[in-house]
Amino acid sequence: MLRLASTLVIVSALLSACQTAAPDAQASRAEPAPVSEAPMLGESSGCWSTDRIPAVTQVEFVTVDGAEGLQPRERVVQPAEDRLFAVPCPEQIDDDTVATLQRALTARGHYAGPISGQWDDATSEAVRRFQAPLGLDSGILTLQAAQMMGLVVIPRESF
Repeated sequence: MLRLASTLVIVSALLSACQTAAPDAQASRAEPAPVSEAPMLGESSGCWSTDRIPAVTQVEFVTVDGAEGLQPRERVVQPAEDRLFAVPCPEQIDDDTVATLQRALTARGHYAGPISGQWDDATSEAVRRFQAPLGLDSGILTLQAAQMMGLVVIPRESF
């Protein structure tokens, strides 16, 4: 069941990979969402968070009665949504883990700040840049991204 849910999260992330809009507000490391919001995985399913994924819009030029020439009009291609995703649990993220995350993001060319072990705006932005190609334009660290960087253990049943 966990594998099915992970697959669904990955598929939904891939489907939203063509997102181009910038986030509405600066993201930070989120606290887990209540387990009741998690997709039917049971109490021991881990930690979850939600993030507001902004709408994707496109500017079109159309004729408008009473106006000369074409006028710009913004059209919503994909509406904004609140996305639920697995995150490392709070006990997995301490100052040493954040410092390791900052080093991992530096090695991948996403972070240029100091290795402080403190979650700051630069760390959130680097996480967003790392995760955007994975289909989630968010500064909240997902469990998938943390596992890809070796920050948290991948459960044996995932192999």
